[in-house]
Amino acid sequence: MTDIHKTIEAVWKIESTRLIAGIARVTRDIGIAEELAQDALVAALEQWPDQGIPEKPAAWLMTAAKRRALDSLRRGRMLDIKRGEIARELEFQRYTNNLAGTKDRAGQSWLAPTWAPRPGA
Repeated sequence: MTDIHKTIEAVWKIESTRLIAGIARVTRDIGIAEELAQDALVAALEQWPDQGIPEKPAAWLMTAAKRRALDSLRRGRMLDIKRGEIARELEFQRYTNNLAGTKDRAGQSWLAPTWAPRPGA
């Protein structure tokens, strides 16, 4: 095990609880906070050997984890918006498909354009 890996392990042992608590305040979910903290640890394991250990490793881990938390929250909001759009579109299609077979008193389809000639006329 290299010195960098030993340093990362020591920082993780000291800061992991504080890191998870800080992220949990953002996400309001301990499970997600633990995952995001571990993602930050993996990022540190990938980047620190090449770039060196940052001046404030605990702050680096917190920043990396919070950025991932914000990305996750944004992605979740975007998915909610997209689901709503899809649901409205499907509801509209269902509604228009139901109207397609509906005729008014004159026998005209509700969705038939008024300028179109009647069939058989």
